Amino acid sequence: MYEKENEIIQKISQGMEGPLIDIYSLYRDEFILWSTKHYTINEEQSKDLFQDAIIDFQRNIQTGKLKVLTSSIKTYLFQIAKFKVINFIKRESRQTYIDDIELIKGERNAYILEEEKQYKLDDIAKAISKLPDDCQTLLKLYYYKEYDMSSIARELNYKNSDTAKAKKSVCMKKLIVELSKISKILIL
Repeated sequence: MYEKENEIIQKISQGMEGPLIDIYSLYRDEFILWSTKHYTINEEQSKDLFQDAIIDFQRNIQTGKLKVLTSSIKTYLFQIAKFKVINFIKRESRQTYIDDIELIKGERNAYILEEEKQYKLDDIAKAISKLPDDCQTLLKLYYYKEYDMSSIARELNYKNSDTAKAKKSVCMKKLIVELSKISKILIL
């Protein structure tokens, strides 16, 4: 049933890159549409995760973990990519302190989860302006330009995406402190 697809697997295992490039081109846009519709990730994040799935797909073939398919290539690839999306969301949710990124984008008011107080966009802008320059840059790249952590790491010359995530976590804590100060000033 999957004879043609198993031939593609054989070609990839022999080191041919053409079939892998074809698979990437064939399914990338479809995966991006599907993943951004069903999960809370943006297009850039989806592209990165799909590319990671392609790399894992190739590695599985080259290491002999995948020799014969019992499903379609698309099903196999989407399953890898789906788990990458789920794991990505889990990692990101551990480091996000603001419920809605629309807050920083300026689309509407949002709530700080920790204190459950509503802040106006002007307050957030003031708080961000009081942060160190590196935090301001990182938060703007993440929220305004919607860069993923790998892109932020490259842009800011961090060692890797984990370093960028750790820095974002520190910056968000500083932002919450600044917002708390503004809140106390407003209450007085």
